Amino acid sequence: MFTKPIVEQACVDYPLLSDLCADEIERRIVQAYLQLVFRTVDTNNSRTIAVLRLGSVEVYLSEMRPVRTSLDLPPFWIEVMSGPTDMSIDSLGFNDFGEDELAAAVEMIVSAAHDAGPRIGPLPH
Repeated sequence: MFTKPIVEQACVDYPLLSDLCADEIERRIVQAYLQLVFRTVDTNNSRTIAVLRLGSVEVYLSEMRPVRTSLDLPPFWIEVMSGPTDMSIDSLGFNDFGEDELAAAVEMIVSAAHDAGPRIGPLPH
């Protein structure tokens, strides 16, 4: 299902992810989506929820509802942010939550966490 070997080996090779395997990241994305459904739309016509935090890397799921329906943007976005700088590291937009989209999101999150390297600390328990 995953196209990058880094994702398949995430639990084995990367201590920062030892408590958070690819399947767990996927589960948290789905859980965040279910919580997002019940969240009130904000003044920007969107809603956002935190998915997880890996040390200084934070992951958010957003649903954007464009005012103009002619915009051809996906409504859902997963964004990986650097906590200290509050800057986007990577993001991925998609239209639904199929297996391929979830796998791509997990790959992006694991890759971003891996690339962040030593700045990432252990997960809080």
